[in-house]
Amino acid sequence: MVLDVGDSPLTRVAQEAERRRIARELHDGVVQSLTALVKDLEYFHKRRLSSEGEVYQDVTQKLEAWQEMARDSLLSMRETLGELRHSPKPDFAMESSVQKLLDELDGVGYTIVFECEDWPTDLPYDYSSNLYFIIRESLTNICKHAHASKISVFMFSDEGSLHVSVIDNGVGMGLSTPSHSEDGCHQGLVGLHERADVLGGRLSIVSAPDRGTRIDVEVPLPL
Repeated sequence: MVLDVGDSPLTRVAQEAERRRIARELHDGVVQSLTALVKDLEYFHKRRLSSEGEVYQDVTQKLEAWQEMARDSLLSMRETLGELRHSPKPDFAMESSVQKLLDELDGVGYTIVFECEDWPTDLPYDYSSNLYFIIRESLTNICKHAHASKISVFMFSDEGSLHVSVIDNGVGMGLSTPSHSEDGCHQGLVGLHERADVLGGRLSIVSAPDRGTRIDVEVPLPL
């Protein structure tokens, strides 16, 4: 007889305790340090720099880039902490969650197109959560950088794969962000690729000046 302790109550309690310990250590260390960094940069940017001279302008641009990177890192860390502190919900409804995001964008003036066909309702949590993150992050980038008026999101399954597309009619990647924020934007795109890679899928980005950006994700259906 083999005793399976992989999903025993004792194991789950130990895993939950470890998750909370990691979350607490990250909050006490990294999050507090990033918060202090953001505040110091904002103070230095507002109080210590003159607006005249090329040197000061260069430093100002650098400070703005550091501020944005620190804010993005802080947001990402807080989201990770939230996932660590709370056990995943197996009944996460991805379609309705995406619809809620798009309803909010519709409410602030964007023209929204949303189509969802043959989308599985019983996806494992890691699939739905990672794909949802990709969509949410893509929408955030559109709002911050694209200057778009129309956003389209398509979700469907076909021939053993899940497909997600996020399309905007904005200014196109590369022209949509000032030079001082390119590093932060690039890091965000790396995160999207990593989310797709975790699921054994692939993510592609097509963009052209004044012709918008299209992000496509293809992920094999879980067995």
